[in-house]
Amino acid sequence: MRPVPLIRAALLSSLLAVGTIAAAAPSVAAYGAADHPLAQIEFSANCNNPGFFLCQPFPEGFGLGGAWVWIEIDANATGDIAGAGCGHVRGVGGGAGSIRGEITWWSASSTAGTINFAHDPNDQYYVVNWGDGPVSFPKTVGHYGWNPVPGVAFQTQIAP
Repeated sequence: MRPVPLIRAALLSSLLAVGTIAAAAPSVAAYGAADHPLAQIEFSANCNNPGFFLCQPFPEGFGLGGAWVWIEIDANATGDIAGAGCGHVRGVGGGAGSIRGEITWWSASSTAGTINFAHDPNDQYYVVNWGDGPVSFPKTVGHYGWNPVPGVAFQTQIAP
């Protein structure tokens, strides 16, 4: 037998063994299953254009930098948030920090009074208490992006 068929046979038998073990192993509960998760929200905000109003220093805007977060929306109007944020001041430097904790949320059919970066086609939103005020995210599953000017990008992903 040539070496290539031997390698293929060994690889095939290894894959079959792993598949058999995986099929026999008990299932593992997903993160937060006890909280009855409704949705996952992935959000990234990158603001690196000092001429754009949202990239202006606080309190006029959010400043230069970004935030990247994952939010779990649970059935009991609570949830979890994890991610990171970073900021920088031109000519001075910057830093990064962890975003982690618990959130509360409610449903709304309007984004009035909230920070919002994405329009839900069905006008249904998760409004999350996060940061300096409530932030609204679409309830409709999908990917949403807003790139208003070069150097500025907001991306939201809603998953079941």
